[in-house]
Amino acid sequence: MAEILLWLLLAGAAVGGFVLFDRRRQAKKGEAEAKRARDNLDTVTGWPPEATRLLTSGERAAFAVLVKALPECRIFPQIALSRFIRVPRRNSYTEWMSRVGNLSVDFVVCDRASLVIAAVALRPTQESEGASGRRARTARVLKGAGLKLFVWREDAIPTPTAAREQITVITGVPEPTPASAAVGAPKAPQPTGASNGKIPVPEILAETVDDEQRREPPPSTWFDDLDSGPMPLDPARKRHPGA
Repeated sequence: MAEILLWLLLAGAAVGGFVLFDRRRQAKKGEAEAKRARDNLDTVTGWPPEATRLLTSGERAAFAVLVKALPECRIFPQIALSRFIRVPRRNSYTEWMSRVGNLSVDFVVCDRASLVIAAVALRPTQESEGASGRRARTARVLKGAGLKLFVWREDAIPTPTAAREQITVITGVPEPTPASAAVGAPKAPQPTGASNGKIPVPEILAETVDDEQRREPPPSTWFDDLDSGPMPLDPARKRHPGA
């Protein structure tokens, strides 16, 4: 009798193990089929594209203010940090991009040769903790690159006069001549420096500047031809708090 019970228990365990194995096999098969279906889904038909506005109403208002306030500069909206920030090659670009690849600024202020002078971020009336943290990281990266991030409230955008005064006091952008204010042409270069308390920045340059003598942007937003692959940072270096 004991032997019969033992055989029944062994048979039940075998049947239970087979059922469990078969369920797992079916689950894996279903996952594989779902993955194939996703891979075969056409990007356009699966996600029908539709053109939208690049800027919100608040961003359009801020853009108009910047264009009027700084006629001798070029203003570019919605720019990723990886498009205008260059970093050394001693550490992996993959690692760097994983930290700042999703960060961007609402506007960048450039000279006539497209060299970035400053950046502007719009802060909504109600901002999430995550958005606030991303802006803080953005400001820290820009500060490390010697750039100032100006934060404007979306419901309190400054006037062109106030915006120009705010930005030029920090960056030292030279005052335009009446002619340059009218047609957007740059004024003759004026020296800037740190002796007057301003952050030294390149003079406003004409389009005829020899670009070979200027800093060129990274060749790709994602550093396609510069990526050194995943590599840990130097363990001897202690990360800055909040990095």
